[in-house]
Amino acid sequence: MKIEKISNAQIRCTLNKTDLSTRQIKISELAYGTEKAQELFKDMMAKASDEFGFEAENVPLMIEAIPLSGDSIMLVITKVDNPDELDDKFASIPKQNVRKFKKKESDQEEVVDTGKSTDIKQLIYMFKTLNEVTKIAKIILPIYDGVNSLYKNEQSNEYYLVLRKSEDTQDAFVGLHGLLSEYGKKITVSHVMEAFLQEHYDVIIKEKAIQVLSKL
Repeated sequence: MKIEKISNAQIRCTLNKTDLSTRQIKISELAYGTEKAQELFKDMMAKASDEFGFEAENVPLMIEAIPLSGDSIMLVITKVDNPDELDDKFASIPKQNVRKFKKKESDQEEVVDTGKSTDIKQLIYMFKTLNEVTKIAKIILPIYDGVNSLYKNEQSNEYYLVLRKSEDTQDAFVGLHGLLSEYGKKITVSHVMEAFLQEHYDVIIKEKAIQVLSKL
């Protein structure tokens, strides 16, 4: 079990095959809040508290489950100050890919994205600063290593990150929504949107924007 602090309100936990098998937990169980999954979550939060001071008692949490290779899974856990924000964060994710459950020890609601792939082939997010793009690049590179481009609107000084889905990245694609929304604003995708970006905005990094920026 590997836990990393992203911010004061967010952590990510990577569980490998051994972490799950020793507890006799299947990845699918994490989306339904079984008793074994609840115990695992309790241990995760205790470790996050000990290592990073990440306290989440009586705080609504959003949990995104992102499948990785080798029967591993990444859980991104975010504190939500306003429970109404949960609907906004998951507005772009099909309802059949979201599960809700209650923790036994409290009425705290958690939302889990099961990580199922959709027909979305491209994501476009707008960021106000290059620093924001760099931060998200470091966060998502462990789960997404596909073809992506970065454009800049010189008039507004806004940056547009375009990520494309491939066979190698389709499992992680849905899970990117919540992560990207922490720093950027989702742009409605159409078949002409990227052509518009290419014609009107400057190309900052053509194909490997995340890979390049994550090294800065």
